[in-house]
Amino acid sequence: MIEVNCDLCGSENHALKYEIDVSENNLRYYRYSRNIPGNEKMVGILRIVECKNCKLMFTNPRFSTDELELVYSSEKVIGGNWKDFRYLFNPNLPDEMQGVKKKTAYDSNLYQWKFDVINTYCKAPPEQLKLIDIGCGNGKFVFDAIHHGFDAVGIDLSPDRIRKGRELYNLSDDRLKCMNVDDFSETEKYDIIVMWDLIEHVESPSSLLRSLNKIAHKDTVIFALTMSIDSITYRLFKKHWNYINPTQHLNYFSHSTIKKMFEKNSFELVGVEMDNSKNKNIISLITRILVGKMNQFFFHIYSKESFLRILFRPFQRGISNERMKKRIENLYPGKYVGRYHDNFVFVAKLAEQFKIQS
Repeated sequence: MIEVNCDLCGSENHALKYEIDVSENNLRYYRYSRNIPGNEKMVGILRIVECKNCKLMFTNPRFSTDELELVYSSEKVIGGNWKDFRYLFNPNLPDEMQGVKKKTAYDSNLYQWKFDVINTYCKAPPEQLKLIDIGCGNGKFVFDAIHHGFDAVGIDLSPDRIRKGRELYNLSDDRLKCMNVDDFSETEKYDIIVMWDLIEHVESPSSLLRSLNKIAHKDTVIFALTMSIDSITYRLFKKHWNYINPTQHLNYFSHSTIKKMFEKNSFELVGVEMDNSKNKNIISLITRILVGKMNQFFFHIYSKESFLRILFRPFQRGISNERMKKRIENLYPGKYVGRYHDNFVFVAKLAEQFKIQS
């Protein structure tokens, strides 16, 4: 674990915001705690603080770079094919559900909302635009972007994800690359830079944004998808918000602090767009909360070996209590299920005073 200063303003003065119990006692960390290598040093009380100067929320102390690599080493640790409580009583589904089925065929609807956002800010035909996906994972978005007509590439620091993506989507080495932004030459420029669910995970968002100056030109548009503490769900759930997760999320932005982070690194915010949950209504949220409560209920019954288990034994249909303890690893761990008006695409361009330099 390492202590850090605020990445936005550099201040070392912060106040404790939340203490999080990272252990098997908490559904959010049940799978993580049971599967993380070096369990004894990777669990316990983790803290989220708020900078007294600029109000950025961040995990502190946090895992070192090497420890973070352990966190992301396996889907058994970080997540997978989450299920609701009905899964527990379905003997036709396997106990091991970590592997998410990857879609190898082009699906025009999967990321359409992302392309709709991009098209709002980029009016040129896709064939004329160079796009880079930073933190591309296995390259699914790159694969779809190519089908949309973009000259698209993706980079990621995980050689395993890049290798799997090349195999899965039949993408060439020059389409998916294991590298950092700093590895590009000064002449390599992109019209569109996307970072989907990335900036909250990186150790220094400021360093990441600063590095984008190397591959951006005066008209480059940046799209950064992340959760916001200005969302209705954060205000409702606070410490129990789905995205409060100090094992993976190192930074928790508000609309204000991410705007300041862009400005600090020569960019200006030109737009904010909600993700594809914008069409979901309050009934959807209530339903998701109820499913989340049921997941929590069954987690406590089986993880704590409650006497209430006897009431559900007829529904277990041959699934032993030991198997149930394994199966609850796959329950969706949030207080509500899925996204609901809590993730936003922050759109930025090079600030006017820096355009002449690019």
